[in-house]
Amino acid sequence: MSRSRKGSKKASRKSSASSKPSANRKTVELDAEQVSAAIAPIELPKDELERLAAAMSQRHANVMRVRRDRTDAFRFSRSDAGKLNSIDVPWYPLALAIPDGFHASRSVDFAAGEFYLQDAGSLLALAAAEAHTDSLSGQLVCDLCAAPGGKATGLLEALGDDGFLLANEPIRSRVAPLAYNLSRTGSDRYAISSEDPDALAEKLPGVFDTILIDAPCSGQALLSRGRQSKGAVNESMVATNAARQQRILAAAHKLLRPGGTIVYSTCTFAVAENEDQINWMIRELEMQPFPVSTLSDYQSPLADCGYRVWPHRDECAGAFAARLTKPIVVGEPEEAAEFSEAPWLLRRGVLQSEQPLDSDCDELIQSVLGVSPSEADAEEGSVFFRQRDWIAEAFCKGAPEWVKQDWTIGPEVAHRTGQTWKPSHACALRHTSDPLTVNAARIELNDTEAATFLAGGTVPTDLRGWLIVQHQNRPLGWVKADGRIGKNHLPTHARMQVAKNVTQEQST
Repeated sequence: MSRSRKGSKKASRKSSASSKPSANRKTVELDAEQVSAAIAPIELPKDELERLAAAMSQRHANVMRVRRDRTDAFRFSRSDAGKLNSIDVPWYPLALAIPDGFHASRSVDFAAGEFYLQDAGSLLALAAAEAHTDSLSGQLVCDLCAAPGGKATGLLEALGDDGFLLANEPIRSRVAPLAYNLSRTGSDRYAISSEDPDALAEKLPGVFDTILIDAPCSGQALLSRGRQSKGAVNESMVATNAARQQRILAAAHKLLRPGGTIVYSTCTFAVAENEDQINWMIRELEMQPFPVSTLSDYQSPLADCGYRVWPHRDECAGAFAARLTKPIVVGEPEEAAEFSEAPWLLRRGVLQSEQPLDSDCDELIQSVLGVSPSEADAEEGSVFFRQRDWIAEAFCKGAPEWVKQDWTIGPEVAHRTGQTWKPSHACALRHTSDPLTVNAARIELNDTEAATFLAGGTVPTDLRGWLIVQHQNRPLGWVKADGRIGKNHLPTHARMQVAKNVTQEQST
């Protein structure tokens, strides 16, 4: 199941049901002439153009990007681990091809946040950000167009114990799935915003060490998934998207500190939306190319800091990514290159007044988690609790002061239904060592019990109260127990019918 860039015969990836095209989505077929026009001035031989045209209409299977804190355990605990190469996606070593017969999206592993399912091409941006290394550890990072979270979650996992992520999604209807996917990482080192990039740049100028922009584009790589029409190759659509991308890139430049890094990516093949944008940043924003040595095999012929993967060569839908850096002006005092939060806060006014937690919410958090929000708020540098109507949030220790503004959304810890406060699903999914949940009562389920729980059923327990349900020490959600059974409180969107996987049968 290895993947090579120029291999003669590629092994097909048979995947879970999640990688099959939807019955009501039809792929779009292009001919070699249309493809040639779409990628001009890049020139490919006619036979390669024909293979590219055919590959652009073929569905490519997803891969599993394994969660960083569980990579070794997941890779080697499976009965089929010996059948997998150590690297199944050459440009991103934390990703694995889905084994034959393994229904990835209907597995307990998936429910436990063991991996994120995505097209291998989308991992090119994470490779350009070097999110599979410790390069981002301790950084302040922004994913400027973050939903649904395939790249944001990879960045969050790479930040270590001191970094922090702002996941911004301008389209408000896409914030909920983004929040859910971020919670599946088990981390609390993030905030979410839903700001236009220009507005965000006015709020946080010069703040971030790294900014990833997975820019809105014509989406030519999405043709194979039935998520785009032939209009994706029209010059007018490409030009419209290119203009929008430049506005977003200009805002990102304002958000970036001197010496910081921009990673730019698209899921299209048009040069006007890819290499031309790199040249525009160099020319208009005075950005400098920042090549990624590990991606040299995928370097674009038109940009030394830009990289492409192709559907006919690389077993994916295709993608583009580039990395550039913002220079520090020579002679500028060192302290001027660092952003200070205080002047901005003075300009914008005092911090948003925090709404105190309802007494019932405060009592729930104390009784279930063993943490007193009122005491935490009084302690400098501690977890910051905030109530937003029927949602209670808890930002991590050491979060930037600007998370207290009313335009940010924090990791959810409790919610109110009617007049009753309940612990939130995102709270249950936090790392088992998280200070907020380390004292919560937990019960361990076997394979059968875990499958029952994920389907919405009750679980047996002689304990009482709110309990975090675990499988192999991995949290799955909450139950409310009465001494006989635990009533299921798994959200509808997180429920599934667990498949009996071939790999599971082999290990029994």
